[in-house]
Amino acid sequence: MHDGNPLGADQPPYIPARGPQSSLILMQSQLREDAALVRSHISVSDSIMDYQQLPGRGSSMRADKKTQGWIQLWNRPYTAFVAVFLCAIYETMMLTRLILAPGSANRTLYQVLTSDSWGLPLFVVIIFVALVTLCLRRLYPMATLLVFSGLLALTAAIYGSGCTYLIIPWLVNLYACAVEAKSMASLAAGLCSSTILGLLSIALSANWHHDVHFTDLLYPTGLAFALCLTVAFLSRSVRQSHLSEQALEKEHSHALTLAHERDQAMYQSRVAADLHDSVGHDLTAIIALSEGMDHASGKPEIDEAISMINDLARQGLDDTRTAVKTLQSKARTENNPAQPIGEGHGWDDIKPILDHARQAGISTALTETGHRPQDSEQANLAFTVTREAVTNALRHGRKVNRIVVSWDHDSQGCIDIIVRDDGQLLNNDADDGGDNGTGLARLRAELQAHGGSFHSGPGPNGWTLQARIPPLAATAADNKGKEESA
Repeated sequence: MHDGNPLGADQPPYIPARGPQSSLILMQSQLREDAALVRSHISVSDSIMDYQQLPGRGSSMRADKKTQGWIQLWNRPYTAFVAVFLCAIYETMMLTRLILAPGSANRTLYQVLTSDSWGLPLFVVIIFVALVTLCLRRLYPMATLLVFSGLLALTAAIYGSGCTYLIIPWLVNLYACAVEAKSMASLAAGLCSSTILGLLSIALSANWHHDVHFTDLLYPTGLAFALCLTVAFLSRSVRQSHLSEQALEKEHSHALTLAHERDQAMYQSRVAADLHDSVGHDLTAIIALSEGMDHASGKPEIDEAISMINDLARQGLDDTRTAVKTLQSKARTENNPAQPIGEGHGWDDIKPILDHARQAGISTALTETGHRPQDSEQANLAFTVTREAVTNALRHGRKVNRIVVSWDHDSQGCIDIIVRDDGQLLNNDADDGGDNGTGLARLRAELQAHGGSFHSGPGPNGWTLQARIPPLAATAADNKGKEESA
């Protein structure tokens, strides 16, 4: 019965013989359903187009998972404080050893701690400032390296070889600077400044305070410096490679998206052109022929039928042109797939549809309760649902004599639509349950996209369609605001 004849069935749908008016109603419903079929084909083709993969992409385009895990772990904010915590434990142990066994300190450090009351507090303050500076090494790598190198030279000037207490935190800062530096020029400037201050610290300890031989402090410090930079540059290389691959992946994905949008626009343009050339030409020919036969027969019934043919053909031509314009409007169909096609219909636009059914010999009635809201989107969707139900009754119904339409507006702004007819059921209609029709499936998807409900199927004495449409004015305003903000 209603939208129940599948494509390719051996038997055509039953068409009641009601005269030329009924034939024109059926012609219009066929054109509208063909347009709906075109739109459903576009939707299906869009959903099955897979542009997420590109043949030939090898494993070289993907970073090793283990390396990615280390990089992600390094970039987490809390990992910046792990090294600070370990350095704080190390400095606490060294200070505890210095307090409990001051004789284990080097000569200059021991003299300052024992002879001056400010020696130990100042040493603790320098270590504390160094640890605080270490917390900022990722945000300001160059600045923290210079500050830390300055603290190292200051410690060497006051405490001699006691500057070795800051060597490990200094190496941590050096590693972070080499990895996080924005450019190689700034990195080179920072490393040169840090190297000069480091050599100055060694020179102050060895040649001014005479705590240690110059080479005894230079060799291990230089070796640690070189090893730290080697590991840092390797880490920087791996990280830059990973970031480059991510940028390439992003660029590749963007290129695929653009290609998909281009192909989709070309496909929609072809469909729009075919629809305009075929259906538009046929409707124009019908209009021309019907105008040529206007009042030519001399019989009122035939003249009325010809006039209705002309009106329906013009309406179908307008709908076709609107559908073509919508198909060619790429942004509208992609940004809001659930948006209805064509210009919106009002609440009273359903009356001509019911009048056409009456002229086809079917008794129709519309009952409406509640208050109509000022919601153009809801009115348009209510019109579409009701028109589809009436069209299905005309096209697929057998011995349909009565169609009853009920619109019930509730206090929450929703509308409940019920359309019943007294047509007889065919066997395949009972099996299909009303789910295979192109128009009904499209309406069900559209209503679900708007948060409504839809059901159609055999009733006690014919076919019943039930739909509930929520308020759509607020949703349309929100979508418009999002588009304007984007």
